[in-house]
Amino acid sequence: MALILFIDDEDLTLELLDQAARILGHEALTSSTLENGLALAREKRPDLIVTDINLAGKNSFSLIKTLSTEKETSHIPVLTLSALDPIEVEEKARENGAAASLGKPIRLQTLLEVIREYTAYAK
Repeated sequence: MALILFIDDEDLTLELLDQAARILGHEALTSSTLENGLALAREKRPDLIVTDINLAGKNSFSLIKTLSTEKETSHIPVLTLSALDPIEVEEKARENGAAASLGKPIRLQTLLEVIREYTAYAK
């Protein structure tokens, strides 16, 4: 079972991602702010982090850079979520250290595929 941290400022999105992870047999942590998400990542060290790019007027690239420079969190793959143009977002996300970028809304099958690809859990 993978532990996945979801960061998004939309409560409905967090609820859906939490339920989707659990349906797929994994455990989820959720955060509606970058600051809390960073604290959870440091404390819980999830297997995967999925974060919305735009959170309450801030972008998550600073979070991704911070996580990638800290010894305890640098190994955690971070994926971005966005409703924006996926080609533009993917390039910028990778430039800032994200493993990949996903479009919103995310499909259950897509979530399953990224969990399999970016974690050691193939359930």
